[in-house]
Amino acid sequence: MSGATTTPGPDSQALAAGRAAPAPPPAVRKPGRARYQIMVLIAVCCLALGGVFVRISEVGPVATGAYRSLFATPMLLAVSAAMARRAPAGEKAGGARRKTRMSGRDRALIALGGLFLAGDLCLWNISFLYTSLAEANLLANLVPFIIAPLAFFLWGDRLPWRLAFPAVLALGGLYVLVILGTGLDPTHLRGDLLALATAVFYALFLVVAKGLRERHEATRIMATLSLVCAVACFAVAGLLGEKIWPTSAQGWLLLIGLALTSQVFGQTLMAHAVKFLPLQLAALFVLLQPVAAAVYGFFLFDQRLTLVQIGGIALLLVSIYWAKNLLEGSK
Repeated sequence: MSGATTTPGPDSQALAAGRAAPAPPPAVRKPGRARYQIMVLIAVCCLALGGVFVRISEVGPVATGAYRSLFATPMLLAVSAAMARRAPAGEKAGGARRKTRMSGRDRALIALGGLFLAGDLCLWNISFLYTSLAEANLLANLVPFIIAPLAFFLWGDRLPWRLAFPAVLALGGLYVLVILGTGLDPTHLRGDLLALATAVFYALFLVVAKGLRERHEATRIMATLSLVCAVACFAVAGLLGEKIWPTSAQGWLLLIGLALTSQVFGQTLMAHAVKFLPLQLAALFVLLQPVAAAVYGFFLFDQRLTLVQIGGIALLLVSIYWAKNLLEGSK
């Protein structure tokens, strides 16, 4: 068309293009999101099983968390070794250099992060004995409301003023669920408060882990953090006088099952699938964990939720989803 002296109309252009240009190749269909959504759903169901294993474990709740972290350590090291073997030669050399640059400050941070993770597991596992699986899973998901002010005070990150709206909604949900829903029953209230404290410890763990992951290989750091967490949990279990050693093969199989479902299938599938989903959709799927826990609690332990509790849970789910979208959109 470059030698034309006149400008043809749209119809003649289309006709010429249809005659001269070869037919476009058939479009390559990209894999849909359906399989990744299924992966996330399976991951959510696996992660929600944590409270079930704690309730039926032969050992104490803190000791159960210790075994979960202990069994996760070799799994994470195996993943780290596999990633190192597949990495190009240049990345392997860079990874080797990073491994030799572990400072004393980073070692102290690893120990601190492991202790925060241990605090998270100890409190969360104990909360399953006093409150419902749904409430324990839900209240532990209030991390966004703790991370945001921590990031503001520690690093000066901007605190989105719009976060005040979901925060107020979350307070309303907490009031409905914890105060109105439980009628201030001391046992139930204790479990809810332990689950809330879990969110604080997990937020502190994420703050520490964030800096370590930026300087060192993630799976190796997580393996070390898990080992520190296991040691701390065993120490706490001993101080609390918990039963530490399973007395049957079934007891050991339950602990291995906890590690496989929560650490291997749950965490691995979740980490893989969320990379291929929009952040808002991934956040929404993650919030299905308390719903899955509620189903487990109902069928396995006859844990029934009142309409008031369901209302409080709904308010909290909306507030957490809202807050996650705001924080992810502000990055």
